[in-house]
Amino acid sequence: MISAADRFAIEALHNEWLNAELRGDMSALLQLCTAAPVWLPPNEAPLCGRAAILHWLEEQPHATVRRIDIDHLAIDGLSSFAWKLATFRTRLDSPANASAGVVTGAHGWLLQRDRTGAWRIAVVTWTTEAA
Repeated sequence: MISAADRFAIEALHNEWLNAELRGDMSALLQLCTAAPVWLPPNEAPLCGRAAILHWLEEQPHATVRRIDIDHLAIDGLSSFAWKLATFRTRLDSPANASAGVVTGAHGWLLQRDRTGAWRIAVVTWTTEAA
């Protein structure tokens, strides 16, 4: 089990991630990750490394994240390895679509401590529910 302080640090990292998404700051998202993160988007090949992830993000349709609601947040781990699971509901505005969209699903992180003892995200995966 991880300590309460570790759980608090991971929750703070989670909040930093949400704030970066709301700002549309993809570079800030990657700064929360390990040096060689892996992202596992639904129904796509794994994205390995910051350059591949950033390229993939730049290729996504532009949408403004207006709100993110998180439920069922669960954090646990062992020593220098942890995981975070949650469900989400994200409200988006898209210039290509006059109406706001909502994306719901679940996501998970695998985290590692870096050399300074700070938690960093090593793996990101998520699923989305059909609208």
